[in-house]
Amino acid sequence: MDALVAGFVYEVSPIFFSSYDHWDKHRGKRFKSDSSPECTTSTTAVSSTTSVLSTDMSPVKDEKELSDYDRALYLLENNPPEQRLDFHLPYSQYLKLEECWAKIKSARNISEDQKYPYLAYNSFAEYVTVVTIPRDLHEIAAWELGIENINGARKYLASNGTNASVASRIVHAGSTTTVGSFGNYARSKKQADGTIKYKRTGATSEVMIAVEVGYSEHYAALCRDKDMWIDGQHVKVCILVCLDESPRFRNPRTRPENIGVVRERRDAMAQAVAETVERDTSRGYFGQIEYQGHKWVGDLKDAFIEVWRAKKRHPVRYQLIQNSWRSNRLPKTVGLKLRDFIPDEDWEAANVVDDSISFDGDLYVHNLRRAMETTADERYMEYISR
Repeated sequence: MDALVAGFVYEVSPIFFSSYDHWDKHRGKRFKSDSSPECTTSTTAVSSTTSVLSTDMSPVKDEKELSDYDRALYLLENNPPEQRLDFHLPYSQYLKLEECWAKIKSARNISEDQKYPYLAYNSFAEYVTVVTIPRDLHEIAAWELGIENINGARKYLASNGTNASVASRIVHAGSTTTVGSFGNYARSKKQADGTIKYKRTGATSEVMIAVEVGYSEHYAALCRDKDMWIDGQHVKVCILVCLDESPRFRNPRTRPENIGVVRERRDAMAQAVAETVERDTSRGYFGQIEYQGHKWVGDLKDAFIEVWRAKKRHPVRYQLIQNSWRSNRLPKTVGLKLRDFIPDEDWEAANVVDDSISFDGDLYVHNLRRAMETTADERYMEYISR
């Protein structure tokens, strides 16, 4: 079971992860509720063959014996890294799942500020989503996209002599949980991977731009997320970042050898990986990261950004990586305008001229390559620490 429940992140930069508590202190604990039969199913092991899990090391149980509800509870209770589960569930059943998760959190004294795992619901499509703790590749893809565009907006405002108060109202909020929406999405609950907000006078703020990041196999689910932000929350823009890691990571089948101290082994791995990444980065290559005969990150075969807007049937796509190589035409903007950062009702009062916002595509893909390196480190560290 250790390979399944090791869902912690360690020694990562606080600029990306300062806002959530990790699960290492809860590892191995189980919770059983007498009040809800669904809660007792969360102690079930999940087969390593299911698409929900990415590990080769797990107790064997036929996945046909497990319902999606069971899998959702397992992921919520154990928080194995890098998992996303989407499945159809009526709202009444979702409320039971949410109640059970609330009991688990209460029994373990898990703070409401802990962002992962998170449970979301799309009341229009009647879809439940469970997302467990991600790695750097996912988090940095969202964070850097938001930061780059906010920096572009602030540089534009500064170059046009705009009052600094306008720039200070445009804030990067990171991941944000939103409850309640418009129309058929009124009973939805969603956490974006990244958001850009506009802070109005007083304490109120409004999400203007939402960012969702995922792997290629989750593209349809990302599009449902996009619809919920645009139609349910009326954001001006939703940006999807789609990554294709191939092959997807799987834990080694063998147990780590009990030799040396963890710090020494990690340092040796980091040095070897850094040399590979440095060489490949200079060539614009996003190949796999291998160490001691195992792939800790697969090729980043493709990566693209899609920018979706309300009332637009098709997005504008910006290709970043193709066939594991950096695109020859990296974007200098992803099509955002200054007006996208400011609510329509506040636009006139802002008294600024609208124009395109710059985006450093070269820096962004460079950060993706570095995130592959730190993701390999995270995966290796978890493996040797078991």
